[in-house]
Amino acid sequence: MAAKVTGSAKNRTHSIVPLAFLVPFFMMGDLKWRLDPHAIISKHNFPYSIMFLFRRKPAPPPDAVRLDILLYHFVSDECNDFTLSGHTVATAEFRKQMEYLAGRCTMVRLGKAAGLASGAAGKGPFAAVCFDDGYRCVWEEAYPILREIGIPAMMFVNPPVLGNRDLLWRDKIRYLMRMGLEEEFVSFLRSRRGRYHFGSLGKLGFYKWSKNPKALGNMAIQQDVDAFFSGKGFDAAEIASRNRLFMEEKDVANREFLEFGNHTWSHPILTLLSAAEQKTEIGKCHEYLAARGLAPTGLALPFSPFNRKTVSLCRDFGYAYLLTVYEESNHLAPGKRDLPLILHRWMAPRDAGGMTSIV
Repeated sequence: MAAKVTGSAKNRTHSIVPLAFLVPFFMMGDLKWRLDPHAIISKHNFPYSIMFLFRRKPAPPPDAVRLDILLYHFVSDECNDFTLSGHTVATAEFRKQMEYLAGRCTMVRLGKAAGLASGAAGKGPFAAVCFDDGYRCVWEEAYPILREIGIPAMMFVNPPVLGNRDLLWRDKIRYLMRMGLEEEFVSFLRSRRGRYHFGSLGKLGFYKWSKNPKALGNMAIQQDVDAFFSGKGFDAAEIASRNRLFMEEKDVANREFLEFGNHTWSHPILTLLSAAEQKTEIGKCHEYLAARGLAPTGLALPFSPFNRKTVSLCRDFGYAYLLTVYEESNHLAPGKRDLPLILHRWMAPRDAGGMTSIV
């Protein structure tokens, strides 16, 4: 079959790829391909959104141990402005998922991940559980289940919102969507001439567009959503308090089955920040936790993008790992390895049945 040709005879261009070129991609069988996270850090501060380079995923070494990390945000049966639009798992489903994991895997603390291949943590496969953003429902509804079953977990927090003093900027975006204000907010952003790139808005939809690095260009959206909130008369602290959204600061203390880790200060896309700004974001959260007698062992990346400076800063803070949300298993082979480990997390499924496709 010949490729379709368009344009004049003098200057013809092929509008489709010849089929002979595509055949190898349809004959790959069980070969595994993925976005290469190492490509993302190949250039300093290069937005991950244009680094979607595929490579064949190598088979894990035969002596590697498997670690699956499950990420949760809301674990709740409540229906409010945020659980209805966020990543929410019902409490009964969470219990079923934890029982399934405990029966199938050796549950471990994330801080011990670097030593799993030595065999000291027991027999694999291994699994770990973590939560991002510091939502109250995790403390009140998920933690009692973890304690009952005996599963250790890590909560990664953004300090300014603890105690319901504010909303995360992504929660402000969700609130605007719940209020039907997306178009008005986009018009407001368009008035910030030259600051945003709207070409992909129609394709991505507002929610995904509003966290796309290429569309944003920098993190000015944090200040702009604050300005829009103020103009509409919205009180972020009142909204957070009314929904009892975040943990109280007094509860930020390590328990037998719950530890706390660094999720940056304000939840930015780190690759849109300068090296100094990244240091401030990671450092302020680290200092907040240290001041409460906590010793964070790693960084959970907001949204996943990172670069060489991110890795270097984690090494400077003595972190054992940084966590992405590239949904795949981790395979850790014995031997010395550079820290921090770059580990990947699965977004937890909403129902217990979905766990069987992960572990």
